[in-house]
Amino acid sequence: MITRFGKFPLIISTISPYMKFLNVLLLLTLSVIHLNAQTNQVGELIESYRYREAIRLLEEAPQSMENMLLMADCYQQINDYAPALRILDSLSMQYPGNRDILLAGAECAYQSGDSELSLSYWKKINEHAPGNLYLQTRLAVAYYRAGDWHGTIRASEEVFREDSVPMLLRMTGDAHIRLNDGIGLLYYVKAIEKDPADHLALRNLCDFYYSLQMYDTVVTLTDRYLSEVDPDRKSIGQLNGMAHYSSGNYRQAIQRLQHNVELGDSTYTTTYFLGMSYYASKLYFDATKWLEIAYGQAVPEPDVSLLYYYGTSLSRTYDRKKGIQILDEGVNKIEKLQEMLFDFEISLADAHHRSKQLSKAISYYQSAFRRSPETHSILYNIASIYDEMEDAEEGALTYYERFLKTAPGHLNVNGDPIPQSELKKLTTSELYYRAAAQRVEELRRARFFDQKKK
Repeated sequence: MITRFGKFPLIISTISPYMKFLNVLLLLTLSVIHLNAQTNQVGELIESYRYREAIRLLEEAPQSMENMLLMADCYQQINDYAPALRILDSLSMQYPGNRDILLAGAECAYQSGDSELSLSYWKKINEHAPGNLYLQTRLAVAYYRAGDWHGTIRASEEVFREDSVPMLLRMTGDAHIRLNDGIGLLYYVKAIEKDPADHLALRNLCDFYYSLQMYDTVVTLTDRYLSEVDPDRKSIGQLNGMAHYSSGNYRQAIQRLQHNVELGDSTYTTTYFLGMSYYASKLYFDATKWLEIAYGQAVPEPDVSLLYYYGTSLSRTYDRKKGIQILDEGVNKIEKLQEMLFDFEISLADAHHRSKQLSKAISYYQSAFRRSPETHSILYNIASIYDEMEDAEEGALTYYERFLKTAPGHLNVNGDPIPQSELKKLTTSELYYRAAAQRVEELRRARFFDQKKK
């Protein structure tokens, strides 16, 4: 129907309801086609590793759960974890029971280095799927990664009711070792019994035996693994060589560690023990070669032992000048260590004093004074502790008097009181001398009256 409105014709639509339906259907179809095209384009970008472009396209797309998960994954792929975690946190609140979202959140948090957040996701996952052995195992691993040793043990024991998973046995052993409760080794042994190829459990077990100087046990366990499971496992070979060296089996140590080097192991530990094995065998040229490599890798700096053996080995071969230089470096390091030991002993003395372990405090102060006799204040500290112990005659009075003998010549230490105005001018050291002098007068007076009573 056409009518007039001013100069222009006006078309009045008389479209039927059926035509309206067709129009709506057409719009929906076009929308779906557009979305499919957009989805395909995102997929192509992701397949081409063009994650930033995919993110920009997804930002313009409808914010469906699928699109948001894709966007979070793209952020993860470019190691931009903060926005990925924000997206997954928001989705987890909208869909609290959705396992895919929670799993993505747990993995993203772990990759970002936030083990605590990853653990919280795994807890939620297990709340929604109790009794799932795989998810319980992952929860135990999450506890372990977060350093929650009690949680690791508790979650692992739940799994052990159904299955003895070797990896969890080893992790539970680690947790017990960290808690120092005495049963960690049992779990390492169980892990190895369950899976003889579990080199990590064997390594942890042997590390513990090595720390106890049970070298023959380490040799036996590692020999068995290298002969029966994998002769080329470098971590076990290295430990085997170390144990042979520590047991005095230098030839076997050289053979094993040399094989490790042939496998590509040129780490500090391997080259150090290989060099030391040659040194113990008096093969100084070979010792120098490997100790030099170890010296170059020492982080943050070479220790005194390496400096001594490397320097001595050099001095017995071709480069005596360099040998003297390395030995001098060792001497300088020892002198620094002596200074550090003094600081440690002072701190230990103070700690024992505060803990009311007075005899131990005195012992540490006396040791520190032997290292640094010019630190006169230590004598005052010892005297005051003896005073606190009410050991006046043999202890307090003796050390106060020794302390007063170190007073500067200009200082009046006769114990006479001095005016308050003069007192304010004294240094801290001078105040200690004055206090010691006054205390000596008091102790002598008390001793005099005690003798008079007798």
